Amino acid sequence: MLLNRKRRMVVGGIVVFILLLAGAVGVLFADRHQGPTPRTATSPSPTTTMGITAPLTGLPVTQGMDIDHPAVAIKISDVRQAHPQIGVDKADIVFTEPIGVAYTRLLAVFHSQLPSLVGPVRSVRPPDAPLLSPLEPVFGNTMGAPWVVRYVDSVGHLEDLGTLRVPGSGAYVLNRSRPRPDHVFAKPRILLDISELREPPSPYFSYAADLASASASSAVGAGTSAVVPYGAGFTMMWTYDAARKRYLRSEPWGPHTMLDGVRISAANVLVLNVGASVGKIGTGSGAPVPILQLVDGSGRFVALAGGHSITGTWRKGAVTDTFVLRTDKGQPLLLAPGNTWVELPGAAASVTIR
Repeated sequence: MLLNRKRRMVVGGIVVFILLLAGAVGVLFADRHQGPTPRTATSPSPTTTMGITAPLTGLPVTQGMDIDHPAVAIKISDVRQAHPQIGVDKADIVFTEPIGVAYTRLLAVFHSQLPSLVGPVRSVRPPDAPLLSPLEPVFGNTMGAPWVVRYVDSVGHLEDLGTLRVPGSGAYVLNRSRPRPDHVFAKPRILLDISELREPPSPYFSYAADLASASASSAVGAGTSAVVPYGAGFTMMWTYDAARKRYLRSEPWGPHTMLDGVRISAANVLVLNVGASVGKIGTGSGAPVPILQLVDGSGRFVALAGGHSITGTWRKGAVTDTFVLRTDKGQPLLLAPGNTWVELPGAAASVTIR
């Protein structure tokens, strides 16, 4: 059932309230990094485990790869001052959420790889519950408006280990050289170690056996680039690199590149047009925010892989349901094995595919 933890805070809730009033939230973090740098990833063994694929990528599991643990999801700031980010390139799945009139936030899901540091970390928003619940992950974030946190706690099938719920754990660190509020970074391994969850995630998407068999690869639609608008002057672009057989991501100001120089790339780009409204769900203090119409929702999608694209429809039932993705021919969508970025522009957004 619901895996949220109301974190042993009968007295702790009062303490947190006092700390917030005093402006002392920063003491909850161990400021151990003046300039966080990502761990250099070691190359996996080329030996594969026969017949086993990673649930969130569809790729063969290599010898020594650890996938027998829950997914770790982390909310990532995506405004310009938050760049360069750390660790996002290691995620199996990344959702791009519209947050305001013209900016986004990332919801990165890690499973087959756990980078040593990820961030900058930001706050919870309502779409996190329906996007993450099918995965039942550990969830790292910087908390949020009381009504949003209450909503996610009440409906989300996840373990919310936000900053104020794990003081002194070392799961979050500050980089004081970064501008506030984009100065908080998370350690996925520690979040996983202190979690009460134990089960690995079920597959989120369906995967073809190889790139050539993916639905988009076998289609005739153009797919060498995608332009995804999130508001005036805030447009994401994906460009296909035929040599690598991957899509390269650009932010409105240029290539989307990590602190260590690695550019964001994806085997699959899935664009779901999703309706949204600004409002509140339930009760509690805090300003209204965009609420995506995901629960019992439906709409159009375009999926890109292998330099081609295919269109279809998506629908989603309950908070815990995965997306049902069918091409315009009525067939289930099969993604290429590899990582996936899911862009979530508005229902009326004009996505350009070339």
